[in-house]
Amino acid sequence: MTSDKEKKEESEKEKAPEGTDEKAAVTAEEKVIDLPDDKVDAESVTTQEEAEKGKRPQVIKSFKRDARRDRTDEGEWIPRTKLGHLVKNGKIRSLHEALNSGLPLREPQIVDTLLGEELVDEVLNVNMVQRMTDSGRRTRFSITVVVGNGNGYVGLGSARGKEVGPTIKKAIDNAKLNMIELVRGCGSWECGCMTPHSLPYRVTGKAGSTTVTLNPAPRGVGLAVGDVAKKILKLAGINDAWGFSRGQTKTTVNNAKSVMAALKNTTLVKVQKGQRMELKHLTGPDEVHTELPLDDGGEA
Repeated sequence: MTSDKEKKEESEKEKAPEGTDEKAAVTAEEKVIDLPDDKVDAESVTTQEEAEKGKRPQVIKSFKRDARRDRTDEGEWIPRTKLGHLVKNGKIRSLHEALNSGLPLREPQIVDTLLGEELVDEVLNVNMVQRMTDSGRRTRFSITVVVGNGNGYVGLGSARGKEVGPTIKKAIDNAKLNMIELVRGCGSWECGCMTPHSLPYRVTGKAGSTTVTLNPAPRGVGLAVGDVAKKILKLAGINDAWGFSRGQTKTTVNNAKSVMAALKNTTLVKVQKGQRMELKHLTGPDEVHTELPLDDGGEA
């Protein structure tokens, strides 16, 4: 006669799957044998199977995006796009060529290389947002920045973050990626100087409930527009303009976006080449015009 203990042991053996062993219950961490420090590469990452086969400890490495990965330790720019390589190799020497190349502008270093010290940035709006959580209040900042060279190029960018300083730098980089090349001229019937001091024609831009209309003005009027539009037009290289706005203009972000939309519309108006040369419309920065050389039998 078998006792109750023997019956329980026999029933447990029948329930257990075949081929199982006590040693097979060892976890993967116990199977991995630690090696000396001189034989282990701390930067290497191995899967669980590789760790078991090669008897190497499994090292987990987090691949987080580094904002400084485009630069070496010495601060040299390493391009990562086709347009960046063309600019770095000197095949594209101006921002006009870069914007008209058909390639996307995805590196702020391209604008830094082509415009250099001409760029000027200004913060338009700093908005602080607080959220109440179980752990307390969490504060984040939303910042809007405008960047321009005061000579036909301007860009608007915004960013959000926990700290003001890094968020402003991020917004400046976003503004450089949104650079546009506007058209300037003398479109006022009260002025006939034919210099690119104002807008060539009337333009309108809208963002949200805000609508901004910009009209060309004669020389000497100045920027008769709102405070936000004045900062953007100044960095764009426009010295004289009249402005009219509708909607909730106290919303700084929408007001700035509507002004940028109006400036972008200057490039969308189709003007014949002959009329453009006659009215002396200028796209982009001021160019130094030199007199053509006279022929041998020509008169000065």
